[in-house]
Amino acid sequence: MEAISQPERRIGIQGLRALACLFVLVQHVTFFVAYAKGLDYHPYLVVNFGRIGVSLFFVISGFVMGGCLGQGSAFLWNRVARIFPAFWIAVALSYVVLLRAEPAWHLDWQSLLLLPSTALNNSYRIPYWTLCYEFAFYCVTYLMIVCRLSRTQILTACTIWLLAIILVDAYRPLGDIDDAAVFGFVAQPGKWILLTPYPIFFIAGLFVSVAGAQFADRVRPAYLVLFAIGAWGVSNSIKFSSPAPLFLMQALAFCSAVIAVQNLEFPRVCKKLGDFSYGFYLVHMTIIAAVIYALKPYAVHIRFSVLWIAVAISASIGGLLYGWIEYEIHNRFIKRMFTASPSAPPSTSAT
Repeated sequence: MEAISQPERRIGIQGLRALACLFVLVQHVTFFVAYAKGLDYHPYLVVNFGRIGVSLFFVISGFVMGGCLGQGSAFLWNRVARIFPAFWIAVALSYVVLLRAEPAWHLDWQSLLLLPSTALNNSYRIPYWTLCYEFAFYCVTYLMIVCRLSRTQILTACTIWLLAIILVDAYRPLGDIDDAAVFGFVAQPGKWILLTPYPIFFIAGLFVSVAGAQFADRVRPAYLVLFAIGAWGVSNSIKFSSPAPLFLMQALAFCSAVIAVQNLEFPRVCKKLGDFSYGFYLVHMTIIAAVIYALKPYAVHIRFSVLWIAVAISASIGGLLYGWIEYEIHNRFIKRMFTASPSAPPSTSAT
């Protein structure tokens, strides 16, 4: 009997990345179009698609990092190569595209180095606050590698980190995450970046990856997807006094989704879209802001749906184009340059 080929797991993960990127795009397009027409965006965004996308990105990041522990000292070097060059180019593009739309556009070193801040540089129109979190996560993961933690020790460290977040959240509850002040704090947490509720998603993804998700091979992906949808729905139906319990439930839901997609068949185009998702994420808001600036004088005479479609198409085309170019530049040039660095020591016992 001919062997049945197993689905390529990376396709599923990359497809999920593309879906997360789509959620973020829907959030930002709707917000800016409502702004251009002078409308309250809340009736159009009953579901916070942006938060779903970002949270899913963090879970995927933690899950993937669990498979990168064997890179040794090259781990942080590889992460720097992946994040910073594309981000710096996106900042330069932001200046060119928003030269007239953003008179207050300015450069600062804290943002360029993705250092935790309590005052983000919003003139870029790049949601780089998530990259500040990502780089902080990578530094913690690198510390685990340098300390040569075993699989059990990494799981213990993740548990302690999670408990610390829950304790901080219990003693200083933030309130409703949809409140602008609360979201402003978690997006600009400064020195508290590792103790806000958002790292819960990364911790969950890393924990599942290191612990091993082989048990899911005995569970039908459809059941895992149904659990993910159900857990997410229940979490949104409960009014929490702080984000930590909400994020815990949603982290379980998104971990279930990540595990499920590994055993599902996806078209290869999903992988390509996932490959381009980082570049897409970096420039999509810049393009949205530029298009809104150009159309704002006429926005009152344009139907909401027509304006939404025009902005979404513009951001999608520009985002995918930059995503493709950035991905090719990284693989053809930047990755090779950084690969020339000193070879990594033996991997940790976690892998």
